[in-house]
Amino acid sequence: MRERFLIHSRRHKTLASWRAVALAAALATCLAACAPLQVSQAPTANVDTGAAATTSVAVHADGSLPVPSNLVPLTQPAGQQRLLSTADNQSYWPLSQYFETQKNEAYCSVATSVMVLNALNIPRPKTALYPGFPYFTQDDFFHSVDPQLADPLRVSHEGMTLDQLGAVLGHFAVSVHPFHASDLTLEQFRDLVRDTTGRRDRFALLNFHRTQIGEAGGGHWSPLAAFDPASDSALLLDVARYKYPAVWVPVTQLYQAALAVDSVSGLARGIVVVSRP
Repeated sequence: MRERFLIHSRRHKTLASWRAVALAAALATCLAACAPLQVSQAPTANVDTGAAATTSVAVHADGSLPVPSNLVPLTQPAGQQRLLSTADNQSYWPLSQYFETQKNEAYCSVATSVMVLNALNIPRPKTALYPGFPYFTQDDFFHSVDPQLADPLRVSHEGMTLDQLGAVLGHFAVSVHPFHASDLTLEQFRDLVRDTTGRRDRFALLNFHRTQIGEAGGGHWSPLAAFDPASDSALLLDVARYKYPAVWVPVTQLYQAALAVDSVSGLARGIVVVSRP
């Protein structure tokens, strides 16, 4: 009887030990799967993953994040009314025709640039994506760009700084004027937004930090499409459409978001104005 008890006891301990090992392995797998993917240990200029934020912010059923209360989505009646009531909405029409969704989480600068280049209606390059139909695409964006200035693989991991994108856009048949927000007063920043959004031949590419406007994420690029003086807000056409919709943002908050220092360049973010030559 004692021998049977000892054998049973050993089997119970062995089974418990195997269960503990299995539980530990399952937990380790779960922790590894939940850990954020670190593509590079170097600082990133504009990689808008928002991975840390999405763990604490409720995600909608469609995968997007909730819009902060200080922002007004264009899809809401109030947002549409602002667009239709302002005269400074001329950028919206061509930009909306060529709206792009960034192809990866670091290509916000590329998607924004492609939108603007197509909207300017300048001669477009041939592309294998649409044989016979010239078009600026994210896939072909770097074909004429020196990889020493911007390597596509590195950009897909780290994004681009304000001065870097300004230099890259200089390879195209457009006029490029970068402005660091630290070199502008709030009034100058507002005037720049209003001047560009009121035209169809000049566009503002905004480099900003999402947290300054209440959103989840980090450094980001998107074009500005309209300005509403009544609410002192600007329409941001977010190229991360899987994450946030187009929203109206108070200009004072946009300015603060553009003042945020880029960890790669050590300089404030800002606006790149692109126009026909």
